Amino acid sequence: MRVLKVIYVMALAASIIALVIAGVNAFYRDSSSWQDSAVHAMNVFFVVLPLGLVFAVAGTFLQRRSGIFGAGLIVGGMGTMVYAIAPYNLSSTLRFAGIAVVLLVLIFVGNRIFLSLRKS
Repeated sequence: MRVLKVIYVMALAASIIALVIAGVNAFYRDSSSWQDSAVHAMNVFFVVLPLGLVFAVAGTFLQRRSGIFGAGLIVGGMGTMVYAIAPYNLSSTLRFAGIAVVLLVLIFVGNRIFLSLRKS
């Protein structure tokens, strides 16, 4: 049963990430020129990174009530944030800021999850 839970969490996380990617591709297509592509990457960054942050933080608070759904949201949020910082034409400053946010979220989530496990 434990393996099934892990598979479920990963499937939930993959579905969240796929939904975000499909949403960006469906509603905000990239244009063909390099300059427009850089603007596109920046705009996607400013929408998708906070969305991933919301997923991960919401998952952290849901983890106590329903561990399996919270875990799926946390992993999906982290993957969504990685998608936001992955474009090759994103500026180095934004990439740095995005990685800093991902790291802060990882520290926050780890602190909340693993300290609560230690107390129980």
